[in-house]
Amino acid sequence: MKILVTGAKGFIGKNLVAELKNRKYMDIFEYDKDTNPNLLDEYCKNANFVFHLAGVNRPKEQSEFMEGNFGFTSILLDTLKKYHNNCPVMISSSIQAELDNPYGKSKKAGEDLLFEYGKETGAKVLVYRFPNVF
Repeated sequence: MKILVTGAKGFIGKNLVAELKNRKYMDIFEYDKDTNPNLLDEYCKNANFVFHLAGVNRPKEQSEFMEGNFGFTSILLDTLKKYHNNCPVMISSSIQAELDNPYGKSKKAGEDLLFEYGKETGAKVLVYRFPNVF
C-alpha cells in the first residue's frame, strides 16, 4: 500500500510516519513544505490513501491560515483529480472549525472543500477534528 502523508515533518505527521514505517508492505510518501513540489504529482498519482495533515496554525500573518489550510488542500485535491485518483483522503482539522476565528474558518473551509471533493469524485473522505494539540 502506498500512503501519502502531507505535513510529514510536523508533530503529528512525524509520529504517524514513524508508526507507518513499522508496518510491512507499505510505501510512505512524505510531503512537507520543504519537499520538492514536483513530487506532489508523483505521490498523488500513486497513493492508495492520503493522510492530509499539512496546515498552518501559527502564522506570521492571519491570511496565512487560509492559504495553508484551504489553499494547499485545494492544490492537493486538484492534483488527485488530475490523475483520477479517488483514493480515500483523511484531513486533520480542529474543534476550532466550529468557532468564528481566522484559524477556525480556514479549517472549516478545508473540511467543506474535502466534502465537496468527495461528492464530486466519489472518493471516501474523512475529517478528524483534533481536540487540541500541544
